[in-house]
Amino acid sequence: MKKWIIFSIIMVAIIFLWQFISIYQTAMSPVKDEIEKGVAVAQKGAELQTVEEVAAYNGTNSYVIVQGMDSEKEELVVWVKESKEIVHTMKKKDGIPREEVLNYLQTDREPKEIISISLAMEKNTPLWEIKFKDSNDQYNLYYVKFENGEYFQRIIF
Repeated sequence: MKKWIIFSIIMVAIIFLWQFISIYQTAMSPVKDEIEKGVAVAQKGAELQTVEEVAAYNGTNSYVIVQGMDSEKEELVVWVKESKEIVHTMKKKDGIPREEVLNYLQTDREPKEIISISLAMEKNTPLWEIKFKDSNDQYNLYYVKFENGEYFQRIIF
């Protein structure tokens, strides 16, 4: 009897895990499809030879941001809108590097924990998005312009 109970518990756990994985994959498939389509548009439209990094940004509009190299070995950043059109392309060297983004963080709240630094796009302006928690444990989204690090916007919640 004890073996049957243990066997039943293991089977229920396996079924539960299998269903969880299945639901997760189903929920994530549209996101993966959008990223794949965005990469294809960037490769074709900006003539990227290699893709080094891909990120999705969901703000006012959704974008797929593709970083890679063209045939002339120039590093490019391409912002592809959800409508599958390239809205902006820049040479990576014409923007501030990720490593220097925190130098442009000008806030009266001290960052307690940096959560992430990623590329973004709002109002047709290429941006860096800095997500952090401040000393009051408030979640902050701080945006600086990709080109020069100039302040763009801050959202606190």
